Amino acid sequence: MRRKLIVASILLAFAAVPASAQKKRGLVWDHRPSIVFGKDINIDVRGRVQFDWRKFDPDVNEDTYDLRTLRVGLKGRITKHFDWEIERAIDKAADLEETVEKWRFGQWKDVYANWTTFEAFSVTGGRFKMPFGLEQTTGVSDLDFAYRALGSTKIAPGRDTGVMAHGELLGGALAYEAGVFDDDGDNGELEVERFVQDGRDLEDIGPSVAVRVVGELFRGLPVHDRLKGAEFGIAYTRATVPEGLNSLFGEDVWGYNFIERVYVNGTRQRLGLQADWSPGPLGFKAEWMQSREQRVGQSNRNEDLSDFIGTAWYTSATWILTGEDKDRDVTPNDPLFRGGIGVVEIGVRYDSLTFESASKEGTAFTNPRADHLTPNTDGALTFGVNWMPIRWVKVVANGIRQSFSDVNRVPVAGTTDYWSGLVRLQVAF
Repeated sequence: MRRKLIVASILLAFAAVPASAQKKRGLVWDHRPSIVFGKDINIDVRGRVQFDWRKFDPDVNEDTYDLRTLRVGLKGRITKHFDWEIERAIDKAADLEETVEKWRFGQWKDVYANWTTFEAFSVTGGRFKMPFGLEQTTGVSDLDFAYRALGSTKIAPGRDTGVMAHGELLGGALAYEAGVFDDDGDNGELEVERFVQDGRDLEDIGPSVAVRVVGELFRGLPVHDRLKGAEFGIAYTRATVPEGLNSLFGEDVWGYNFIERVYVNGTRQRLGLQADWSPGPLGFKAEWMQSREQRVGQSNRNEDLSDFIGTAWYTSATWILTGEDKDRDVTPNDPLFRGGIGVVEIGVRYDSLTFESASKEGTAFTNPRADHLTPNTDGALTFGVNWMPIRWVKVVANGIRQSFSDVNRVPVAGTTDYWSGLVRLQVAF
């Protein structure tokens, strides 16, 4: 099956290239395979693959090789009023009878339609990312580093099914997004059976609301032109979480749970702040976010417990050595085989994720019904080098140092500091 997919992709690419001269109709190649029916009516074929080689010190029982991402999809426009996207992951699954791995369709990613008639007011409906988190709402193939920051994967909600109004005001200086969603995002999904009273159905999380506003606060001020492009944003979500071991939890870069779920019941809220400034080839990003979950009636005596709080932040800096502008669509000015070496970028990021209780009174415990919970923090320092020889190919090299604050909750007993490295090959069109 895998060979057939690869061969079909190659044949499609070769078939599309000679047709590029048409540019108006038919099968063309404009950065990716496209079927063009006429002005503002087209279907783009999308695909992305990420394959990693990884090394750990000390060893944390993770595979050396990892097929991180394999997705296929379609994206297009229907006149100037509508655009849409469908994307799905392809996963490996073990055949229990033959004990071999086979490829199958996995989770749906983006499945949505977007009405775009008016710049100031558009509407998106379907399954897509909730408007919270600068890194979380950035596509996986466009990240500055191989992995998102810890808070971006464990506090930010991710994708969900819903409807959202969005638009740009003041000549694009202010953007807003506000939506209602069925649950509370993939990262906030419930994984264990909830407690219910006899005769009542199981409750689910949600619905939830999410709002984000992003603005170029310096645009109208007498400052340098490059500073006017700096963006600052604030975001908020709110949902109701049913009783049970249904809280958010802490997970490190490689999947170790350094904070387990605790018993919650009531409201889950998130607050996020973001900043993004890209002067020329430089890029600076920072985020702070916090989740707060109620624990109504969750003590052993059915009394209220203090809120369960998750706090995360990161700051990062990148520099494109080859001089391209650090915008939202970085492509090589001088690709490999055309007189250049492509895009070369270096970067560094520090991020931190902490889970704790609001109460700090008395002795701290790890018991999921304790009022004063023992906190744990994972801090990660990441060094990165990115090389994009041509538009569709990217090689990412990252070195990561993680440090935990609680020696009793670590991947390897007695060790709080960990080094790891990876090299990723990415193909995306």
